[in-house]
Amino acid sequence: MKRALVLSASVLLASCASMAPAPGDGLDNALRLNQIQAIGTHNSYKLQIDPPLMELIKQRNANTALTLDYFHRSIAEQLDAGARQVEIDPVDDPVGGAFADPLGARLLAQQGVTIPPPDRAALAKPGIKVIHATDIDFRTSCPTFVNCLSQVKAWSDAHRTHTPILIMINPKHTPISWEGATPVRAFGKDGFNRIEAEILSVFARDRIVTPDEVRGAHATLREGVLAGGWPTLGESRGKVVFVIDDAPARWAAYVDGHPSLKGRVAFVGAGAAFEAPEAAILVMNEPHEDEALIRERVAQGFIVRTRADADTREARSGNTKRRDAALASGAQYVSTDYIWPDARFATGYTARLPGNAAARCNPVNAGGAC
Repeated sequence: MKRALVLSASVLLASCASMAPAPGDGLDNALRLNQIQAIGTHNSYKLQIDPPLMELIKQRNANTALTLDYFHRSIAEQLDAGARQVEIDPVDDPVGGAFADPLGARLLAQQGVTIPPPDRAALAKPGIKVIHATDIDFRTSCPTFVNCLSQVKAWSDAHRTHTPILIMINPKHTPISWEGATPVRAFGKDGFNRIEAEILSVFARDRIVTPDEVRGAHATLREGVLAGGWPTLGESRGKVVFVIDDAPARWAAYVDGHPSLKGRVAFVGAGAAFEAPEAAILVMNEPHEDEALIRERVAQGFIVRTRADADTREARSGNTKRRDAALASGAQYVSTDYIWPDARFATGYTARLPGNAAARCNPVNAGGAC
């Protein structure tokens, strides 16, 4: 039976490889948002760590250095290349200036080594910042949350028929473990309200697929999902979808006062909490181990985000098992650090859809529509 399932997945992948939904091809009304598959990027804003700082990180923890040793081109270039999911890591800074003088740069300065400072003018202003690891991995193509969103919005404005873009929001709550690290303010209800306010300062509600739209007249969002409440592909073109990727104990503050996310603009990453009333988008980042479970959740109607690679392992080894399992699983959004291969590695590892398509018919649940 297991071999039959694998063969079936392979046939589906092959048959869907050339089916890249495009405006006017008849699929806009036949497919729903959860019946496509797209590639996305992980920590999409992240730039390369300065070499002297990377050496300092290696001295303290060589394994951590390996996991941080990746970077991306601009968000616009990623979207041009077909990415339809991006990830942004917000850090709360309502007063401003909290992250303008990172510890890593100060430690290097004590050794007589100078690296360029971060964008202190942007970091000095009150508002949500975007940083991967405060104090050590702070290079970013968009230092503020509004700036990251504005880059996506500008690209979307120039490509009004694009397939929907999933924007993962992965809030940061804690500092790094180094002595003297900059404190990080945990996101509570006020912080999540600031995130939502900044989203709405960039995107109008009619450019966002919201939980209310998917829930419809059902009592809970989960019921709406199981009843097929996702909008059609045509209705979703030119729009974005937000999801707060956090543990349920953390996103509970975002749900508070908004049962089943009523009135909110973002979904929450339910993951293992797929029975929660708010469950609609599941973050399941281990496709090799959970391929069958992901397929089951996709078939039920949920949208799943998974990862094709992690911690630079696949790029260094060239191993594609995780990537191939992610694509076969039917997860609608498959995230990678390698839309382009890293020239420093000889493996040529990359993660793309066949034909470098921006989206294709979902190999698990698109059915006869394709």
